[in-house]
Amino acid sequence: RHNPKRQALPHRAACLRGMALIEVLVASAVLGIGLMGATRLTLHALQTASDTRQHTVAHALAVDAMECQQSGRTDCALSASVTVQGTTYTVQSQLRPRADLALVDLQVRVQWPAVGRIPAGLAGTSSAAADSGPRMGELVLHSSRDEIPAWVGVSSP
Repeated sequence: RHNPKRQALPHRAACLRGMALIEVLVASAVLGIGLMGATRLTLHALQTASDTRQHTVAHALAVDAMECQQSGRTDCALSASVTVQGTTYTVQSQLRPRADLALVDLQVRVQWPAVGRIPAGLAGTSSAAADSGPRMGELVLHSSRDEIPAWVGVSSP
């Protein structure tokens, strides 16, 4: 006796095994794409954390230099180089007296080699210059101080 159903079963089982293989391949591809995305997200988060740390250190150095210049002390350095956690920051202060007023304009500039991305507005160089050499992060603070100390003209009771 010839049973057509019996002959179709091995063919159907082979077809189902082939479909399972295709499903495994598709699932593997979807998983791989998901893992690639998670890896890129993690790398982006690490780079952002590094950029933020560098900018925070630069801001702290700039504020320290600005406070020293604001105080009017004579021992404030106009230029310094500081290394923090492997990154070297260059701190430069400029004092410009105003002839028409009894004020001194203060500018503190901090620069550091930017290992990763530089957020928009922080790059001190043009894009053409940034492509040709090392990229630098930059932070600039501006302020003014009175040339005449606040204690002049104050009498004690």
